[in-house]
Amino acid sequence: MKSVRTPGRLGSLQAFEITIEKVVYGGMGLGRHEGKVVFVPFSTAGDKLLVRVVQRKKNLIRASIERVLAPGPTRREPDCIHFGTCGGCQWQHMDYAAQVETKRLILQELFHHRFPETRKLGIGMKPSPEFLGYRSRARLQLRGFGKESLVGFYRFQSHDLVDVERCPLFQPSLNQALAAIREQWKEGKADPGAMQVELICSEQEGRWASSEIERDLEEGFSSLGKIEASAPNRPLLTRTIGEFEYQVAPQVFFQANDFMISELVSVVMESVAGAGHNSALDLFSGIGLFSLPLGRRFRNVTAVESAPEAGRMCRENAEGAGLENIRVVCADASAWMRTIAAVGAPGFDLIVLDPPRTGAGVTVMEQITDWAPKRIVYVSCDPQTLVRDLALLPERDYGIDSIQGLDLFPQTYHFETVVRLQRH
Repeated sequence: MKSVRTPGRLGSLQAFEITIEKVVYGGMGLGRHEGKVVFVPFSTAGDKLLVRVVQRKKNLIRASIERVLAPGPTRREPDCIHFGTCGGCQWQHMDYAAQVETKRLILQELFHHRFPETRKLGIGMKPSPEFLGYRSRARLQLRGFGKESLVGFYRFQSHDLVDVERCPLFQPSLNQALAAIREQWKEGKADPGAMQVELICSEQEGRWASSEIERDLEEGFSSLGKIEASAPNRPLLTRTIGEFEYQVAPQVFFQANDFMISELVSVVMESVAGAGHNSALDLFSGIGLFSLPLGRRFRNVTAVESAPEAGRMCRENAEGAGLENIRVVCADASAWMRTIAAVGAPGFDLIVLDPPRTGAGVTVMEQITDWAPKRIVYVSCDPQTLVRDLALLPERDYGIDSIQGLDLFPQTYHFETVVRLQRH
């Protein structure tokens, strides 16, 4: 296809036409031009576009959309006026069924490439019942103070802010929280030094809470400190997941899609079935989302969580459920595993791990191999760190026998994956 060269130094403003072949992990559309791969944000499969070069490298080009010449079959109008400017969403321009299938294909391609033996497995992607109005937590960015302050989210590929009054992905109570925080900052009634706030809501209670984020902590979650809540003196919110009630707070991690959390727990518990009933280990346990249902199936459950507040809430949630067989350990997972290994193999029948986006890492995966549980269930929010970690398990010891994706993050390229591994 003939390129169109526009005025500009060294051809950096070159524009050309391209057809998008597919959408890849990271949210970009992929096409080809003059033998190079071209990545274009906010595009979808089948789009015929006029694009402009943003960055040129040896084997690839990054480009932005100058004009949609002919929309692909899955392109739709976004629901948010900030889409394309705000960096929170990447796929509002895509039909939701296409989003789900794209995520399934991304997951399938990753596993088929890295683990050819998984080609015999069916790899699915469970859609979210709601693809808008599903979020019950979010991180809000703050800059400035008073009438000129900005309250919202990072601009796409930038640390500049987009001022946002409401988000179509938020549940009603979370949009109430956003409005309340905006009002405080615009009227100069809050801490002028704060730059980030964690918001969380409980739609079943119609309440929300927020907490300022300490900048120097990993994952950005703070200890119990200053809290604003829609109900005075009640910063803890109640969330019912399956047969259990969980106390949650803005300072600790909890899944954001209310409509998919029960489904995620069900998939994990289905993966656990047949692993025995004696002893289970829940690594990166958080407030006990999996620890509590594991406590119903196993005689002894050890929950390991590095964040003190999350560990305390895990313990309290277990006590509230009457589960005395759950032992909560507040420690870094890899450090705790090294300490326990020095005494001897603990003999877990099952290990469940749900690490942060960075993955479990070499030490944890090597220790799991040494402990040789009958079954491993790995829950991941990043498929790339997931396959990296799973590659550390020797093929002679473990085989993957189940891979299930879940779309916990509609309108974005993110998704959750549950992988079950059985010891040979």
